[in-house]
Amino acid sequence: MNAGNFSQADCIILGGGASGLCAAAELGRQGMRVLLLERGARVGKKLLATGNGRCNLSNTRMEASFYRESADFVRRVYEQTPPDAVMAFFSSLGLMTVAEEGRLYPRTLAASSVLDVLRRGCAAVSLITGCDVTGLSPSRRGGWLVQTKEGPGFCAPRVLMAMGGCAAPGMGTDGAGARLLERLGHRITPLYPALVQLRCDHPALRSLKGIRVRAALTLLIGGAAAAREQGELLFTDYGVSGVCVFQLSRYVSPALSQGREVRLLVNLLAEIRDVEGWLSSRMEAFSSETALALFTGVFPRLLSQALLRQADIAADAPVSSLSRAQRQALGLAIRAFPLPVIGTQGFAHAQVTRGGVAVEETDPRTMASRLYDGLYLAGEVLDVDGPCGGYNLHFAFASALTAARAISSSRASSGS
Repeated sequence: MNAGNFSQADCIILGGGASGLCAAAELGRQGMRVLLLERGARVGKKLLATGNGRCNLSNTRMEASFYRESADFVRRVYEQTPPDAVMAFFSSLGLMTVAEEGRLYPRTLAASSVLDVLRRGCAAVSLITGCDVTGLSPSRRGGWLVQTKEGPGFCAPRVLMAMGGCAAPGMGTDGAGARLLERLGHRITPLYPALVQLRCDHPALRSLKGIRVRAALTLLIGGAAAAREQGELLFTDYGVSGVCVFQLSRYVSPALSQGREVRLLVNLLAEIRDVEGWLSSRMEAFSSETALALFTGVFPRLLSQALLRQADIAADAPVSSLSRAQRQALGLAIRAFPLPVIGTQGFAHAQVTRGGVAVEETDPRTMASRLYDGLYLAGEVLDVDGPCGGYNLHFAFASALTAARAISSSRASSGS
């Protein structure tokens, strides 16, 4: 295909990830001539890694409110392509799914199954891998010109931008799509890593590495509670990890970039409402033993030692010698163990990107750019991010299907 020939492609899709493949499959089966350009050696690399290789592609509670600041935009996208329509699309490709605590996975519990059905759906699509897109511009003759690092350019009346965000650059998503769109005049909101581990500054972390506990977390920004989560917490030598940490992480980088103090308070006995009362009863039962024995059967030994150090209590101090003030300090350490947050593990370890093309510059009914005719956007390149649980992949698919159907309608109405 040469740069001057519009007739060979009705639409060029930039990016062979979740959004790009989904849109390509939908357009291909509607008889459109589609060219998909992917920078990597193969398509769907990041898709294979989602959900720890199991691909959590949706959720039985797919509500727009989960997308926080972008909730209204997402709601309008889902009015065009409801959650059931996304699952019907995958069913039509042959994919069977299974639900686990509301999370939807392929029945095989293998992300490769999702990629397999998408690739099968793209059988009629022209696909070029190892193609690094370096430029995107409106053609003087109408339509769009796509420049590539490899030399040849491509033209088509319509382009779908589906190059993703900045998360997991090792998978090929490094913000290139946002940079191309920014050059065209689209406003890009600040890009931050989200669904990522947190780096913390506390002397106990090195000894706690590898310990997993059930906990309730409160994220404080500037001293005020910004968000709360609970679940399994994993201590690491650099900080903390776990799904509950991921859910809070989207708030951290923006706050730190503004110079605000960020702290994590960890409640290690969230199932007990009156920790101080529980501790008093525990001290009576263990009155003849040492302070370290208080937590036998409750916390791992290293965590027990860290709690005692936080309360400035010697591990071998007799329980009977502990003062009321020490008991209060120990209770506080249990229900609000403080972890100063100094950063995240960055885009290299993030699952998604917070930020992207400002949603008000995209029509949620069609995913068309409000700045240019024939330009469509889908997936993580937009300023939309959701929590763990299939919300980000589902938006990638729903926005892609919305765009594909609008592109198909545009072709039908224009006759080109």
